[in-house]
Amino acid sequence: MALALSCDQLHRTWAAAEAHGGGFVSALAAAWFRGDPTNRARIETAFPHLIEKFGPGSSYYTDEVER
Repeated sequence: MALALSCDQLHRTWAAAEAHGGGFVSALAAAWFRGDPTNRARIETAFPHLIEKFGPGSSYYTDEVER
């Protein structure tokens, strides 16, 4: 994903993934929340398609944080 997201947008994206993703995606999102900045970046780099699927502009993304 070429678009750089703010910390708030990433938080909302991974909250959406945790709430609406399957078992693996939900667990990955939970790991993102528990990760330090280095490990969060690793998850973001390894799974950019999830940021696209659950991020800004998607039907899952919301201004209300569900976590």
